[in-house]
Amino acid sequence: MPGVPSGRGCDACRTQKKKCDLSQHPCPRCKRLNIPCTGQGQRRFKFMHNNGEKSSSSPPSSREGSVISSATTRGGTDNSPHQHSQRRPLQVSPHFATMPVRVRPGLNCEQSRLAISVIDKIKPTVGIRYNLAWTYGDYLNDLPRRLGTNVALDSATEAFLLAVKRSMNRQEVAAPIVLERYGVALTALRNCLDDPVKAREPETLGAILLLMNCQQYIWSPVKLGRGHVEGAAQILRLRGPPKQDDPFERNLLLSLRAVVLFESIFTDRVVFTDKEWIDMFDRKLYSLSPEGQTVQCMTRLANMMRKARTVLEDDSASQFEQVVIQHEVQGLYQEIQTAVGTLRERYQKYKGDMASSEFVWNDMSDLIHCHTIRTYALGLGITVFVNELRIAVWPDPTEILQESCALASEITNLAREGCRYRPLGSSALGICLIAAEMAAVDDPILKADIRVLRHDYAMDYRDVEFEQLPVADVGTLVCGRQYSRALKKKNAVVDSSSSSTPA
Repeated sequence: MPGVPSGRGCDACRTQKKKCDLSQHPCPRCKRLNIPCTGQGQRRFKFMHNNGEKSSSSPPSSREGSVISSATTRGGTDNSPHQHSQRRPLQVSPHFATMPVRVRPGLNCEQSRLAISVIDKIKPTVGIRYNLAWTYGDYLNDLPRRLGTNVALDSATEAFLLAVKRSMNRQEVAAPIVLERYGVALTALRNCLDDPVKAREPETLGAILLLMNCQQYIWSPVKLGRGHVEGAAQILRLRGPPKQDDPFERNLLLSLRAVVLFESIFTDRVVFTDKEWIDMFDRKLYSLSPEGQTVQCMTRLANMMRKARTVLEDDSASQFEQVVIQHEVQGLYQEIQTAVGTLRERYQKYKGDMASSEFVWNDMSDLIHCHTIRTYALGLGITVFVNELRIAVWPDPTEILQESCALASEITNLAREGCRYRPLGSSALGICLIAAEMAAVDDPILKADIRVLRHDYAMDYRDVEFEQLPVADVGTLVCGRQYSRALKKKNAVVDSSSSSTPA
């Protein structure tokens, strides 16, 4: 059944059999009629059966969409003599029967291939070490049914999958191909953002998040920070709450908020009011679970850091203002200690269960073990960030410094324990190691160990050797120990005594 190229006009012009001007997007006709210009530039194929009849390049449509099932082997081929008269649903691996996933009807061959590639990376039977949905968010479970609706999302998905594929087998995909597809995806995203209708679609937001995730596979930053985060923060501010009946948008915004939240404590270019943070994260999920409680504490951290910095930089600030900010920071610390205590108990209990002679390792035990490690380590990492603020405002931070160093050692042990779930299952521990290195600044041996471990985690996504890959600096918090008046006085005394000592 050979295929020949078809037209590249937009869907609206093709439906009306009009000539489409491919030099502009949206095309002049769609712009004049004020309708969405979708599918422009897509390569389509017309297929011919051996008997000369035309066949569509897309699977049969239905109201509910096509189901990708597991009745046959990958590829969904059917060699029976009735393979053309009896349409069969698209097929993937036979062990995929536990998770039927619906895809959008009317996909062309390339989009169908893309949907299958996504499903093969998110299905439950994929181990935790390589499951993309476990690592990057539940929005990926709804991604296959969104393919074919947005050019930017399709292009970003292909670029992301190629980058992931190259990280798993560098001989299979060349680096220039990944960079080329990333550039094509950026162009498609720019075209969608120029269209007011497309710019507000959740699929366009999904393309942004996929390209942000793609960056960790493409280059190694020399300092902390991820591209597009400021733009993502602006989009979050403009979009408001997600639609309650759209799980894709809801989970998408959940993953994007986490990225923006982490960046907010490192830069003044990502700023939200307290009310905006509450609107984004004040849900039952965050108030009931200990993981959610730690996230809620972190939503208050960035603005509290800015407030403390203002007080510490103002030499005329009263003692009362300093005491007030100390009280607020200590209250935040006590809240997160309660949540982290619950996470610690859960981790230690499961470690005790693992030591039992009746314990059996399987996929579920791996998932639970990895989850307890990740959540506990993230709780410790957020505690380190809160401690950095406590160090900045406390009159004598000696005990806080010792506590943070102990937390850094604990995070390091968790990261070593989580190495069995690399590259993807425990990738979140890389963020925790940033906090650990920040806390271990006064312990050069521990700091060196953490830096090597950070490199090992980073190398899961890189192509170069250790000597060629500088580990990104941990960065500077909006307000951390660098603003501590007590530490400045201590360092000044040390410098004075060193200069007065005879050579």
